[in-house]
Amino acid sequence: MTGLVCVAAGPGAPGATTVALAAALTAECGSALLVDADGDGGSLAAHLGAATTPGLVTLAAATRHSYSGSELKRHIQPVTGEVGLLAAPSNPEQVSAALIALGRPFAESLTAHTAVADVGRWRPDNPAECLVGVADATVLAVRPTLAGVASARWSYRDLSARCAHVVVATRGERPYGPDEVAAAVGCPPSDVVVLPVDRAGASLITNSVSSRWLRRAALARTIRAMALELWPVASDDGVLV
Repeated sequence: MTGLVCVAAGPGAPGATTVALAAALTAECGSALLVDADGDGGSLAAHLGAATTPGLVTLAAATRHSYSGSELKRHIQPVTGEVGLLAAPSNPEQVSAALIALGRPFAESLTAHTAVADVGRWRPDNPAECLVGVADATVLAVRPTLAGVASARWSYRDLSARCAHVVVATRGERPYGPDEVAAAVGCPPSDVVVLPVDRAGASLITNSVSSRWLRRAALARTIRAMALELWPVASDDGVLV
């Protein structure tokens, strides 16, 4: 199971980082790669108790003349037995500059891994657009409120123009259910995933509890099931399906 799944946030901080963390921490692949590509500044290192270097910025510096996928592993930090982190600092300028410098060759190299990238709040000048452009799927996290879904309509359209498969993830069904969210955002109802309102589970995820404990939380189980549907699966002859 290899491929890149991006997680983007709609307006209002609806929990995209929580989704990215849970998807990586519960992946059934032996080793997942979690990439902090939030142009507003990284936060995954803080959640996982890791340093911000080595990571995205040191990788960009090391490959400033020519990118090589073999260099990537030197900048990944092991944060659990099954998850590696490509960390990013909280400085937006540093993250944006690194993503722009790394560009498409970096993005394409991530598809050889079971990778999850937190690309932060989606906006017209998001520096992680190269990642979305090669991703197997992108999850857009939105709040099921009038303001949340109305403002997410543009994000969904723009992401869909860049990525072949965009899924909308909402937290709970109030005040609007999945069919109403789909109609407002402009996506098929089958592409809306309802995440349970699970504050205890969200706390477990953002405090990087082991995957064994995470899988007991309803929120983590739902995110895990969604992610497993999005990553391509290799058939017996090695062809991705």
